[in-house]
Amino acid sequence: MALMQMPPELAQVGVTVMDGPFFSTMPYPSRGLHTLSHVRFTPHLHWIDTVEVNPYARLDAYKGQTRVDRMVRDVARYMPSIRGAQYVESIFEIKTVLTKSEGDDGRPIVFEKHSSLPGCYSVLGGKLDNIYDILEKLDDELSKYNAC
Repeated sequence: MALMQMPPELAQVGVTVMDGPFFSTMPYPSRGLHTLSHVRFTPHLHWIDTVEVNPYARLDAYKGQTRVDRMVRDVARYMPSIRGAQYVESIFEIKTVLTKSEGDDGRPIVFEKHSSLPGCYSVLGGKLDNIYDILEKLDDELSKYNAC
């Protein structure tokens, strides 16, 4: 993600467009900047995970070049004032995607029942709409638990 100094008209807002080739610009308070990401231009590398691949070594070896110019040009179609933003630096990190989700960016939920604590569950979900699936799963689990 690119870290940006936003122009005054965008300095106090975060925007995420989630339809089509979406982008997001959100406050990054620890630096007094904003992040800028774009579904087309933020991903830089991909690989299939195997035991032989160390993802952090792979990231360390990558001499990433920013694509901020392309992101700003595309975002400016919807928010022209972003042209006044100043690029500061980029953050490169690893995002894990299941192979079966490579085409649709789906992020299934990991739902585990604790083996020795009744009624305790671990939940990991990567998308906001997972909350609906989790509520349904918890209802199912609780009805089983209450039936005992």
